[in-house]
Amino acid sequence: MQSVPKQISEYITMGLTQEIVKKNRSVYGANEISSSKKIGLFRMLFGVVTEPMILLLISISIVYLLLGDRGEALLLLGSVIGIICITFYQEKKTETAISALRSLASPRSNVIRDGQILRIEGRDVVYGDLLILNEGDRIPADAELLSDRIFSCDESLLTGESIPVNKKIGESVYCGALVVGGEGVCRVKAVGNHTEIGKIGRKIADESVGKTLLEIEVTRLVRNLFFVAATFCILLALYFGFVRSEWLQGLLSGLTLAIGLMPEELPLVMTIFFALGAYRLSTKNVLVRRSSIIETLGAATVLCSDKTGTITKNKMKVGKISTWDKVENLELVSEISEVSKDILQIAYFASKHPSFDPMDIAITDCMTSFHQKGDMSLISIKDFPLTPEHLTLIRVLPEENGYSSYAKGSPEAIFDLCDLSSNDFKIWTNKTDQLAKEGYRVLAVAKSVSTSKEIPEDRKSIAYKLYGLISFLDPIREIVPSAVKTAYESGIRVIMITGDYPETAKNIAKQIGLKNSDLVYTGKDFSKLKDEELKKVLSECNVFSRVSPEDKWKLVRILKAEGEIVAMTGDGVNDAPALRTANIGVAMGERGTDVAREASDIVLLDDSFSSILESVRIGRQIFDNLKKALGYLIGVHIPIVGITFIPILLDWPIVVLSAIHIVFMEMVIDPTCTIVFEKEDAESDLMKRKPRDASDPLLDKELFINSLIQGAFSLFSVVSTYWILQMYLKGDSPNQVVSTATFVTLVFSNLFLILANRSLHESMWSRMKIKNSMIAYVFVGTIGVLLLSIYLPGMNSLFRFVPLNFIQFGVSILVAFVGVLFYDMIKVSVSRRLRKT
Repeated sequence: MQSVPKQISEYITMGLTQEIVKKNRSVYGANEISSSKKIGLFRMLFGVVTEPMILLLISISIVYLLLGDRGEALLLLGSVIGIICITFYQEKKTETAISALRSLASPRSNVIRDGQILRIEGRDVVYGDLLILNEGDRIPADAELLSDRIFSCDESLLTGESIPVNKKIGESVYCGALVVGGEGVCRVKAVGNHTEIGKIGRKIADESVGKTLLEIEVTRLVRNLFFVAATFCILLALYFGFVRSEWLQGLLSGLTLAIGLMPEELPLVMTIFFALGAYRLSTKNVLVRRSSIIETLGAATVLCSDKTGTITKNKMKVGKISTWDKVENLELVSEISEVSKDILQIAYFASKHPSFDPMDIAITDCMTSFHQKGDMSLISIKDFPLTPEHLTLIRVLPEENGYSSYAKGSPEAIFDLCDLSSNDFKIWTNKTDQLAKEGYRVLAVAKSVSTSKEIPEDRKSIAYKLYGLISFLDPIREIVPSAVKTAYESGIRVIMITGDYPETAKNIAKQIGLKNSDLVYTGKDFSKLKDEELKKVLSECNVFSRVSPEDKWKLVRILKAEGEIVAMTGDGVNDAPALRTANIGVAMGERGTDVAREASDIVLLDDSFSSILESVRIGRQIFDNLKKALGYLIGVHIPIVGITFIPILLDWPIVVLSAIHIVFMEMVIDPTCTIVFEKEDAESDLMKRKPRDASDPLLDKELFINSLIQGAFSLFSVVSTYWILQMYLKGDSPNQVVSTATFVTLVFSNLFLILANRSLHESMWSRMKIKNSMIAYVFVGTIGVLLLSIYLPGMNSLFRFVPLNFIQFGVSILVAFVGVLFYDMIKVSVSRRLRKT
């Protein structure tokens, strides 16, 4: 609760009461842009239960219940419940992350309610509220201006126009605009989805986002394998039924084989990879709104980046001060001349204090750094504000003998104000152009020639003297040049897009090392070109200046049409179409709007260009590790299917695997794929490869053949253990011993395949030099559970195992190791041959 300033005391009785606030909130809704509808609990549950693997597990549980084996049935049902719980937990985490993102931009606002001024969250503003807006406030809703004191606001986030707009009583102010001057009282006329920003945001939020190529590929792969598994299941059930008259046992065997065939872990592994990748990116100041976009990040071929705040620091700094006969570089001196101090002082007096203008802040900081103090107690008698017609700001201050006027503004406007001669105008214009070519933003400062007895009625009613030029620079982020170099090494093209002057853009492009930095096109230039000409320009030009949001959208469309995978940055409402059209929409977290974030795929919390490159690196690493996981998945399922199917096909006396054994194997496979491979460090040449073709399948020919080979060696090891122990074993219960030993070989073969799949090209020995702490946990956990299932009474009977002696156990491990060793040697040999060719 605040005291009531005199200038708005007349409005204090016009505010809403709490009763009307409640009524308006119920009628017009909350002041939030609602996103797409959330998935309901039952809908989510139905989606999980109808997954092929869940259906198979439930079916087998029912068969076990019919056969009277409640223990295995309950164990399988428990695994189903576990999967459902994991899915719900993941969905909850996703909703929490999105909610946190949306709360990043809820500006606090002053409103009049019940005769008092209250400061509330922007989302709590309701229709009809009376807002008090001051310089620096973000407007929380569309409103009508009732009272003002030289009120102006920056609507660039909505309109794309960077010049502040002066507002008069009766005119509308819009949600998302920033008050840059004056103060005003407004009546809210629209909230939430009914605001101008809300209308755009609602349209974007409701637009469906298609699946990525990887999601489509994985869905198709799982679906096709499900049909194959279902076919084998039916055939095996029919075989048992008609040939052996064992219908239930046939159905159980068929379902068990189907589980062995189904790579049901793949969708879950992909989801967890992307979820953990999104978490890892969040530690790098990158918030992922749609985790599957990480796949596309790794395939990016073009990065289109804003300049201000992304490549540069978005913090103005005084660089040079120019007078008629001298240019003083403030970065090279420890003390400045008296003339430069006078110019800074004039600029300071021409500025409001405190100010939100970056140039005003830079002037004050510069004065402080050179031990020069400004007098903030000076109150202007009259101000002539910046307008589109007069790009100057003039403040009239009282002095001993009258009034002095202090002016600052664009050089052209100040030159006109000072009524320069043609020769002087030419000299000062050349100075300005030279500074612009060097990448500076230039401000001219002037002061009235003499004090006046009367307060000036017009900004041009008195004579002014031009004192000099103050040049500002927005320093580039130190890490950007190395990031651009990394991008080029990775085969990624970098395009800089800015609304700044062409010469300024060219200078920044040179500093960060962009190719063809001397070639600059403005939005006006390429708007005149035909499509074919524009394509040619776009193939060569990497710097675009004076570009509007519509131009951005056009650039993205052309690049995509040429087959590029485009990452585009943006922060304004009008950037939303370009962000949505781009393969990867990148919104700014510090200075972006809700609508831009809603349209984007990722949000840079620090607005830094280097964060985009980090996203690409992690995207590539995840895709690399996903391929390793897929290769492992296919490889380990081959021996599972083989040892399930071969005993039935060849009528062996022992059935090695039942459903509960396969579930045990899944306990090894799932954590291995998610924990171990997701944690695997990137390979040394990751950011020196060319971007992969986005149309290339995850399961390409090389990976598929590689997976078949490792699976075949693993199956050979399992069958070898079966035959070795079957032929040479002596004892009272050889069948159970053989079954147990064969299972041990299968488990250890899977564990050794983890080591072999840590790299698609290097040997497992060389990869052992790179630490992965998760491997030890998986090995210890798996071997621990395996030993308990063999040697713990009660548990071994559940698995139908018997204790093995040292030789039997050792033979099982040795055979598994030899099989994987042979595969690893073949993998390295083939990889070397392929690299030579």
